[in-house]
Amino acid sequence: ASSGLLQDPDMNHSWSFSHPWLPALGLAFLLVAPRLASATTVIEKDLDALCAEADRVFVGTVSAVQSQWADLQQNHIETLVTFSNIEPLFGVDTNETVLRFSGGKVGDIVEQVEGMPTFQEGERMVIFARDGRYLSPLVGFNQGCLRVEGSGSDATVAFPSYQPIGMLGDRRVLSAEVQSRATMKLDDFLTEVRGRLGARGKGE
Repeated sequence: ASSGLLQDPDMNHSWSFSHPWLPALGLAFLLVAPRLASATTVIEKDLDALCAEADRVFVGTVSAVQSQWADLQQNHIETLVTFSNIEPLFGVDTNETVLRFSGGKVGDIVEQVEGMPTFQEGERMVIFARDGRYLSPLVGFNQGCLRVEGSGSDATVAFPSYQPIGMLGDRRVLSAEVQSRATMKLDDFLTEVRGRLGARGKGE
């Protein structure tokens, strides 16, 4: 894993690194952490868990996506995603915030963590994020990132569905690959979120 990153107990991941001269040499590098399968797996997080484990919860619009080297030795790449026009729900008191994700593309060099969410400028999203430096700052690796579709009173939030692959105690283990999506009215969803955050004794 990247230097200085905290270990996330709720996920296993596969990590790939590519460079334009690798195919010419007939080489492929796959760096896999110990005890991991060939794809990223995560512990299922329901809405209660997302709200309970997040340090920051907000609705925001992606205003910038920038990849850069994460270290002076240029061993790892990170992507900084800036969210603006923020509607704060918990732990946020500014109109702009930046989340740091492992992986990205610098020049012709690509570093990818399988299942890591990607972002496009202009997307509006509901974010459940943790403080600290992890491969992904989102609660549940990619589960704490819900895309908003539409606008105004017609806006909905999309819920990804993931393939269950096993159990860890009483918790389901999921593939990080999205299988399908369901939707809910954004206003109704935020009412549910605020209710759960209020139970923590904090809120907007």
